[in-house]
Amino acid sequence: MSWTAIAALSLATAGVVVSAAPAATAAVPAVEPLDCAVIVNQDTHVGFPTWRWADVRNDCGRRMNLSVQVSGWPDPECQYLAGGETKRFRWDSTGGPANYVWDCGG
Repeated sequence: MSWTAIAALSLATAGVVVSAAPAATAAVPAVEPLDCAVIVNQDTHVGFPTWRWADVRNDCGRRMNLSVQVSGWPDPECQYLAGGETKRFRWDSTGGPANYVWDCGG
């Protein structure tokens, strides 16, 4: 038995837990709701496949890169919307409803 194995065994029997260094995790930026871009309608498409959707209208007066914040599921891909334009965002049906619109930047 190697010295490393003996040391690990003695630590384990002493009730000491040895763990690997924590993996580096990317910080998830906080997203803030926009007041000038709104969800005008949302629902669930029933069929095969089943998915949820939300229509977003950009009332910000300029072209913006937007998405919606979804409960319990990753947010849909960002889309560019011109001022006054409405686009549909889709995500997996296991996600919750869209809560608000946020600016993706760019």
